[in-house]
Amino acid sequence: MDLKKRTSSIFFMTLAVSCILTAYIYNQRIKSYKYNVTQDYNYNFDKNKCEIFFPDLIDGHINLPETEKKWDTGFLEVNVKASWSGKFFNPYIKLSSENLSVKQYFEVGASGLRYINISHFDEFGSPAPQIRLDRYHVSLADKNVRLILFANPEINKSKILVIAPHPDDAEIAAFGLYSDKNSYIVTVTAGDAGGKQYDEVYENHAEHYLKKGELRVWNSITIPMLGGVSPHKAINLGYFDGTLKFMHKDKSTPVRAKFSGVSDMGHYREKNVSDLIPSVKVPAIWNSLVEDFRHLLEVIDPDIIVTPYPAIDKHNDHKLSTLALFEAIVKNNSKKGSLYLYTNHYPLSANYPAGKTGSLISLPPFFDESPVFFQSIYSYNLPVSKQKDKLFALDAMNDLRMDTEWRFGFSLFKRAILQVLNNTLNRDRSYFRRSVRANELFFIMKVKDIYDSEIFEKLKGEIKIL
Repeated sequence: MDLKKRTSSIFFMTLAVSCILTAYIYNQRIKSYKYNVTQDYNYNFDKNKCEIFFPDLIDGHINLPETEKKWDTGFLEVNVKASWSGKFFNPYIKLSSENLSVKQYFEVGASGLRYINISHFDEFGSPAPQIRLDRYHVSLADKNVRLILFANPEINKSKILVIAPHPDDAEIAAFGLYSDKNSYIVTVTAGDAGGKQYDEVYENHAEHYLKKGELRVWNSITIPMLGGVSPHKAINLGYFDGTLKFMHKDKSTPVRAKFSGVSDMGHYREKNVSDLIPSVKVPAIWNSLVEDFRHLLEVIDPDIIVTPYPAIDKHNDHKLSTLALFEAIVKNNSKKGSLYLYTNHYPLSANYPAGKTGSLISLPPFFDESPVFFQSIYSYNLPVSKQKDKLFALDAMNDLRMDTEWRFGFSLFKRAILQVLNNTLNRDRSYFRRSVRANELFFIMKVKDIYDSEIFEKLKGEIKIL
């Protein structure tokens, strides 16, 4: 074979391999979503406490309307369409005003109705600011868009109770919100399950998970100090990770830890320094959890309760922590305050929110004919300095850091290769990417509304006993 033919063969082989590889990467990136990314999001704002405007989007610029009422959270409802390149890269829009610039990402291949979070531009009065929208790998179809604005009560003087099903959930969902305020953190479980992080150190299975639980209990009590919350206001109830579904199914039979075999929750509860903990010696049953919550609600008397949204969080421990909380609220006949509901495990995609660290969190994908229930939405803005604080709070959590394989060279190399593959195939589910963002997002309703059976059913979602 002469040189010319050989060169031609190599070229076509390279082209064929490139085409196959490109098709594979595209397929894997699209498959990372458990829904069709070309659907319209479905949100009904007609019955919510919001104002709706219809500004014009002209030449990539939009003028916010002049408003008499101060607003803190806003979304632009727009039609987006990913370009050809947006089928391989996350499409995004860069929002800019005179002194501010922030990015919002969409799904790979996104098309249809979406919501751009403009809450960082919460100016009001006259003159209202103009926002520039620079588009990357995406186009905006409509010139006339809908603007939804929410005005939420000031929270700085409120007493805030954050419910965390596991150590680190409070920080992932609400580190910015709870920092430097009158906040209390209640972590439900010891976090003594999940991945085998320290198998290079602890060969014995039970010993490994016992130590993991101890470390994570310590994390849950001390890490809130980075947000100005004393260990006297941060407690861990010591229930066993992954067992709430069994407690809920059989409410009178005590459960054991899944991997260490421990049956005495006192092993973890005694680590607390707070006098808020009701009792060290309690059985690991559902009624104990409800009673713990009932006691804490009575003692703390919060104005705001931050807790997982059961219907839009796929983790049973998250769903059931909130349902036990609701039982306790009803037992206390409490109707005071507001619920700030969050999701750390969105059911339709572990890629939510889309995009990179430091960008915006907007509304999650929702397509159901009965849209997610809420009365208001709160986008709590985090300045860059607070995002840095949140990053280090997460980094201080043992379960979120690199495990002990970092001590071995080959393991580090393998981890680096996996990280490159995860980024390429849209599989980076790290909380450092997903939650160190320009804002934290909460669906809001009144505590008293859980007494409405129709609303309660919308909030509850499904519990899967596997």
